[in-house]
Amino acid sequence: MNDENIEQQLRRLPAPELPVAWEREILAQARRAAETSSSKKSTWPAILLFLRGLFARHPLTAGALSVLWLVILLFHLTTPVDPTERLLIAQDRNPPSPEQLLALREELALLDQAENPPPDPSLLRP
Repeated sequence: MNDENIEQQLRRLPAPELPVAWEREILAQARRAAETSSSKKSTWPAILLFLRGLFARHPLTAGALSVLWLVILLFHLTTPVDPTERLLIAQDRNPPSPEQLLALREELALLDQAENPPPDPSLLRP
């Protein structure tokens, strides 16, 4: 007997039927597995799927994109930064406390009074 004869004999045999309890158990486990895998699966936006397919198929585009990122990085590293901009960035990282804000408000009020003194009441009356 060769493989083809054995294969033909096996195809002629009726398929064994599973007991109903086994079938229910198998389907329940499959449903549970499908639910857990679908809850863990993250969905990608369409544009990312397009870009992933583009870069996977065309290594030249992936290389060009990496060169572009390197150029951007070099521009960023070689661009001089104004010292006042660094100061502003540092202040943004440490927001002022409420006490500092109140002190600043009082200081601004005093400066405003110094620059714009109230009019002398004796000068207003004729």
